[in-house]
Amino acid sequence: MNEHSIASWSLDLLAAAKLRLEALGLDLAYAPEEARKAVEATHAALMSGMGVRGATYLVILLFIGVAVEWLYWTYAYSPLRALQATPAHSPLEALRLGLRHLVLRGSGVLLFTAAAIGVSAAFNWPPRVHGLVIAATLFLLVLRLSWIAVSVVISPRRPRLRLVPVEAAKARWLAGVLMAAIVLLAIGRFVPPIVEDGAVQARHLASALRLAAYSAAALLLFVACFAFFGKPGRHAGGANTASTRAPLFPLSFPLALLVVAVYAVWLLNAGGAAAAATAAVTIALLLGLRDVVHFYWRSEADPNGERGALPAIALSLARFVVVLLGVGAAALALDTPLAALVESASPWVRIGLRLLGVAVLALLAHGVWIAVRSVVDQRLSRIAPADPHQPPDASSRLLTLLPLLRLTTAVSLLVLLVLTSLWALGIEITPLLAGAGVIGLALGFGAQALVRDVIAGVFFLAEDAFRVGEYIEGAGNTKGNVERITLRSVALRHHNGPLHFVPYGALGSVRNTSRDWVIDKFNLPLPIEVESETIRKMIKKIGEEMKADPDIGPLMIEPLKGKLYRIDPGVKVFRCKFRSPPSKQFDVRASALKRIEAALKKSGIQFADGRQIAVMQPAPA
Repeated sequence: MNEHSIASWSLDLLAAAKLRLEALGLDLAYAPEEARKAVEATHAALMSGMGVRGATYLVILLFIGVAVEWLYWTYAYSPLRALQATPAHSPLEALRLGLRHLVLRGSGVLLFTAAAIGVSAAFNWPPRVHGLVIAATLFLLVLRLSWIAVSVVISPRRPRLRLVPVEAAKARWLAGVLMAAIVLLAIGRFVPPIVEDGAVQARHLASALRLAAYSAAALLLFVACFAFFGKPGRHAGGANTASTRAPLFPLSFPLALLVVAVYAVWLLNAGGAAAAATAAVTIALLLGLRDVVHFYWRSEADPNGERGALPAIALSLARFVVVLLGVGAAALALDTPLAALVESASPWVRIGLRLLGVAVLALLAHGVWIAVRSVVDQRLSRIAPADPHQPPDASSRLLTLLPLLRLTTAVSLLVLLVLTSLWALGIEITPLLAGAGVIGLALGFGAQALVRDVIAGVFFLAEDAFRVGEYIEGAGNTKGNVERITLRSVALRHHNGPLHFVPYGALGSVRNTSRDWVIDKFNLPLPIEVESETIRKMIKKIGEEMKADPDIGPLMIEPLKGKLYRIDPGVKVFRCKFRSPPSKQFDVRASALKRIEAALKKSGIQFADGRQIAVMQPAPA
């Protein structure tokens, strides 16, 4: 579509809007005179014989409808009272009870309508009266079903059965405003056709009534947007929902803009008002879905909490369903079959369908991302942070891999969404994939170190060489506790405090001192005169005492043992060793040295002059 066609289309739209406004002005000018004539003609028709006959048929019709509904309630009233007496302890229970309320009460209304319309076919109505009676019956059906839906969803009198997050102080007012708006909209939909088909075909009066009803409904809804939705992030009871992110502006502004937009579309072009109203309702539902979905996952112990990943998954699924229902309702409102829309040659229709496909793909990708992210975040929140003073367990493996899984999923979904969206828009992606392959090859040659780091990191993680919270030593002087792992590097916290970011390619051979167990060894230099067997038995006894100690014993896998290691001039060197979990050898060694020192003093044995106790490097598993 070129610029000339766009300008021509805009001029045609403005001309049609001008004619529409002029027609509405004429309707308002001729409406009073047509109203006077319609009243006189209706009065004369009611006073005639056909009018009396029609009124008699109408009374019989109402009697039969009421009788059928009364017969229904003789059997359904007891289940309804039982439902009303059943308490709801959670919003989900209230939803189940509300659906049963809708079925019971709505069935009675539908039986009344079916009986009235069915029996009306048996009467010989005056001309044009039968159609008016059916229209009036449908009008009554819409009002009654609307009241049942509003009373069940908002539940002004029973807050525990409320199905939407509405403040208790505003529930009755909101129900009243919604019913008033529905009455006005129903009047604008059903009353003008009755006026046009009456004794006097008052076309201008019907149009004026429609304008007055829709204008009053739009004004009422516009005021209600600011009266009931001016405070963001509130739900029933007035507490803030922890899962609700504070919007940039209150919800009342977009809702009011939707009301104004739909009214403007109807005012300028009545043909597209139904589709515009459907789109507005869909957008309004999408804006309020977050609060509604999280409202159903409140618990009594934690009113603001969430139960795992289900709220986020349900929110994404609900958005997808609402969009699909909105598209179907808009197609019905336009009275255009979906097959005709697909085969349409209009560029605007094709662009709209392609954008709709992109939106569906985005919703699906968003749903998958929400599900993966929620499950990962929930699992990570249940894992305590890695403690460098405790031996690693299975949770440290999850702390290592789950963040990488979340990042990989996000990148994969983004790439797939971009490619599928381009394909849905009609853009050929094969050249893009070929170009991406060439660019990737060039980047691979130019960034060999980056590729080496990423590949080395993949193998390190696949082989489970280290985890978050473990102490490792790499090539050169790289060592420390693993604090964070990314796709390219690992962050090591040195015991003196500095944080080193080491690429995987520079780690080289990795020594992990935090797995399974360690053997700690240290030497005791004693005078040459001591009895070797006596010292061995003393060390063994100290090891048995430490193993039986309730504080030190759990930190030892094998008890302390000692033996004569070597003899130097004037010195006997005894080698002591024990096995303990990783990072626990320091506490065990300190306790062992204290006990050995006390035992040597008690026996009158001193350390060799000028010699120090040598501590060997612990041997890892």
